[in-house]
Amino acid sequence: MVRLIDGFIPTHETVHILEERLPVDVTGRGFRTLVLNRTRRGGILARGAALTRAGENGRGVLSRWYPETIKLRLSAIAAHADRIDFHEGDGVQVLGEVIAAGLASSVAVFVDPPYTAAGKQAGRRLYTHNSVDHVHLFDVLAGIAGGGGEFLATYDESPEILSLVARHGFHAVRVMMKNTHHDRVAELVITNRELFRA
Repeated sequence: MVRLIDGFIPTHETVHILEERLPVDVTGRGFRTLVLNRTRRGGILARGAALTRAGENGRGVLSRWYPETIKLRLSAIAAHADRIDFHEGDGVQVLGEVIAAGLASSVAVFVDPPYTAAGKQAGRRLYTHNSVDHVHLFDVLAGIAGGGGEFLATYDESPEILSLVARHGFHAVRVMMKNTHHDRVAELVITNRELFRA
């Protein structure tokens, strides 16, 4: 992967060529995903997502392409590779299996579902698999917490989600974020432990 990063200079042309070429192995798929994430507006991978235009400091597609930093991050991940598993499928179902197997106390879970609560459209627009039963997801997170595990979830702020936080006795803090249009919007960071102080 390092060799691929070192040999790649993102331009509209090189990114388009990479996007159209089907990778032949897992390293190629990973590299293609990395490049598209770092060069598309907001890191959005949905088909048809636009490349970064002006970007940070007017650097366009290069504005989020920091090869040395990316390589350092990959190196840090590689140091823990023996502790990382990937499961392709329904994440909520996998968490249910963790609970059923009595393994909740051994997990720390990060959940960033498509934002579809309260009729939000962004999640439907950006993700192929965007149907989320938010009530069921919160029940599963309560099972993780009840089994001694921990979770951190990010969510769009809405009355429905705030109600679920309160119902389960979770803790939430509002964080102001900038969306891809540079508007400031509130998001929630939710945990089963009180990590944040006002």
